[in-house]
Amino acid sequence: MDGLWRTAQAVAKSGLAPKGIDTPEAVFVAMEMGLELGLPLMASLQNIAVVNGRPTLWGDSQLAVVRATGELEEFLEWYEVGGKRIARNPSEFTDTTAAVCRVKRRGMEVSETAFAVSDAKRAGLWGKAGPWSQYPARMLKFRARSFGLRDQFGDALRGLLSTEEAQDVPVVVTGTDATVGATPRFRKPEPHPLTPAKPEPVAEPVVETAQEPTPEPTPAPVVEEAHCNVISRGLEAAGITFSEFQAWAIGERYKGADTWSCVDDIPDTVAARFVKSIQGVIAAVKGGGQ
Repeated sequence: MDGLWRTAQAVAKSGLAPKGIDTPEAVFVAMEMGLELGLPLMASLQNIAVVNGRPTLWGDSQLAVVRATGELEEFLEWYEVGGKRIARNPSEFTDTTAAVCRVKRRGMEVSETAFAVSDAKRAGLWGKAGPWSQYPARMLKFRARSFGLRDQFGDALRGLLSTEEAQDVPVVVTGTDATVGATPRFRKPEPHPLTPAKPEPVAEPVVETAQEPTPEPTPAPVVEEAHCNVISRGLEAAGITFSEFQAWAIGERYKGADTWSCVDDIPDTVAARFVKSIQGVIAAVKGGGQ
């Protein structure tokens, strides 16, 4: 444990830790969790992602953890259209287009899990800005794979969701509490601190001698509105959820966008850029373009 803690401190100081796992304590926990899953230390940092405050595993690393158990006897993935297997990734999609994952664990029955376009539409994922619009076939495969592997190897995966699945879970943020599974909305902007009112000057008693002039009151400082408040208010007024905005940012390859859980997590430099062209950002998210 002491050696692991020293390693965590070195990684945090190096600046190579992913966003959301960039403090010695977070690096320590991520590496410890990776060891429980059978991942090497550095692989733990690269394959564990924090989404909405929860650790998750990327879809490829889920499969790696399961294979490392030595109990995976059979693993197959393919696509079907109308219940018929096709030879390659689909280029056109209908409601019956589905990804199928076949898993066989030693001593257990074979399990087949499918995730179709109709399932994605029912979950509000199909056509969503980001990976679901850019790589729909792969997203169908990852969802079927995650369900199949977690059903058969829940003990090996320690109940961790795939990162791709966790990114699609809507989050309601109220103050500092987050509730999963309800309609998403943004944290309300915090009110600006009010400048304390200056006390009324007390009149000096009338005397024969000349009085010192009363100094002019110092004007109250102008408080600049926080970038996160501008972004929250703008997106909420446009009817854009945080998940849609985050998916667009991921598609635009903003570094660390997959780890944002609310607008407060956006780095100041990136947030300032969004604020500068907030209307353009809104139009891009709605249109799915840059």
